[in-house]
Amino acid sequence: MRSFNNVLCVVMALSLLTLNAAADFYVATDGSDQNPGTEAAPFATLTRAQQAVREAGTHGLDRDLNVLLRSGTYRLDSPLRFEPEDAGTAEHRVTYKAFSGESVEISGGKLITDWKAETNNQWTVTLPEVTDGNWCFRQLFVDGHRLQRGRFPNAPGILRVKTVSEDYRNIILSKSPGADNLSGINAELVMYQNWSISRAGIASSDGTRIILETPMGWVGHGSATSASVDKPTYVENALSFVDTPGEWYLDESSGTLTYQAADGEDPNTRCFVAPAANALIQIAGTQDKPVRNLHFDRINFAHTRWERPTFGYSGIQAGHYGTNMSEPTHVLPLAISFLYTEACSIKNAHIEHTGACAIGFGAGTQDNTVESCSLVDIGANGIMVGWRGIGEMSDNVSDEDRFLSADWPQPQDVPESNTITGNLIQRCGAINHGCVGIFDAFSRGTAITHNVVRDMPYSGISVGFRWNESRTSQQDTLIAFNHVYNTMKVLADGGCLYTLGFQPGTIIRGNIFHDAHRSVFAHGGAPNNGIFFDQGSKGYLVEDNTIYNTSGNPIRFNQTNADNLTFKNNHFGIGVDTTTQ
Repeated sequence: MRSFNNVLCVVMALSLLTLNAAADFYVATDGSDQNPGTEAAPFATLTRAQQAVREAGTHGLDRDLNVLLRSGTYRLDSPLRFEPEDAGTAEHRVTYKAFSGESVEISGGKLITDWKAETNNQWTVTLPEVTDGNWCFRQLFVDGHRLQRGRFPNAPGILRVKTVSEDYRNIILSKSPGADNLSGINAELVMYQNWSISRAGIASSDGTRIILETPMGWVGHGSATSASVDKPTYVENALSFVDTPGEWYLDESSGTLTYQAADGEDPNTRCFVAPAANALIQIAGTQDKPVRNLHFDRINFAHTRWERPTFGYSGIQAGHYGTNMSEPTHVLPLAISFLYTEACSIKNAHIEHTGACAIGFGAGTQDNTVESCSLVDIGANGIMVGWRGIGEMSDNVSDEDRFLSADWPQPQDVPESNTITGNLIQRCGAINHGCVGIFDAFSRGTAITHNVVRDMPYSGISVGFRWNESRTSQQDTLIAFNHVYNTMKVLADGGCLYTLGFQPGTIIRGNIFHDAHRSVFAHGGAPNNGIFFDQGSKGYLVEDNTIYNTSGNPIRFNQTNADNLTFKNNHFGIGVDTTTQ
């Protein structure tokens, strides 16, 4: 026994040494960028550490490089951008990781302090950067919780559309918001479509009549994605709507932020954060020179900003949006993005409180990994592999290739052999509800395995993005041993797993799908399912999956059929649950 204990002690000691092996560079919030970056005299910023890594690799790396971050929050006003010179090689790694046992957060947010008490439990603070036009924000967090902008009616109340004009800009609501004219204060109308949502600024209002700055919805797909009679809706972002504890309003002209406190609450005893950075990490190589072997381990990421586009936000599906079917498609931006990268990873991270999407692998990404991470309270999609449209990292795509179902213009752009495994992904779509936990499209050999995806307003996992049976780059996806549940809590026409298009070699194996709900807000007659095989779904092996307790049938086909797929040893139990618990 003594021999065993001695061996165990040695193993534990070696493990600690591995976790905290002497780093090449150290960073600490109380360090200085004038320091040499040693443990005794660390750098203060990630930018300085990045510069040191680049200098160390000027003549090529002959060893792995490690950057250890000491505990604390590292705040960014703009994203850190990593290029090939900041990364590793085929033989050697560059790793940024937290010091063992310490908590490290990279935040795009700013602290808000010095609240002053007003009447009726309201508190205010004036933000000079907002007044000067250098900062505005639509998201606010307190003690790790997302707060609601002032809205009418208060959540979860809803209004209904009574009439809609032909240009989708003149809308009569079921009830007046009861406020003065809403023009000039950045108020907006939010509408639940069938499987997406839309947001449009309000130009003017008069009682129940709302005149919008832009058309409400993605026009051209019937009433499913654009304003129509009886659609659920509410009005957001006016000072007169701030009447429930936790609600807030930012007056961009005066820079005054107003917060509605609870009885006895003093905001100065709490931690308020508003996002300033649009993204946190951008890793970008080129076709000829990818970023290789760059890793992030045990680092937490939080607080990114998202602004409604000038032409409004008209959701199409799964984080893609636009104006109409004849115009290019846009993609919600990413907090952490990869473009032309090979063998890079994010592991053991916690990502939360984003304005839009969390992590994405775009053109030319190969053999990258997201593993053992937790994602929670994500504004849009959780993890994306492949996307088509105008996004933060897709400027290389020509206009003619930016339409909804367009494939990559060049074969070497196809994301290949990327892995999403062992992650906990929950409460995505916090702002734009038509988003999903994991999205994979126009990619080859993606492995989506052993993830827990739960508490989603729309679908849990979405794979494929072509609405017919034509061949695309999408193939050989492995969707295996995932647990997906409590989906479809707000919208309709989806499920735990949603698929589109011809995907030869795709395997759906050993998953557990359950509790695809039917929301009281859902518009349209389509049911919600464990798996929804939508248009063109073809070429999959579906085996050893368990589905139960779904508001619609366990599986559903739309413009495809069972003959297009191979089924083996599945357990499709029928259960009905119409709640949104």
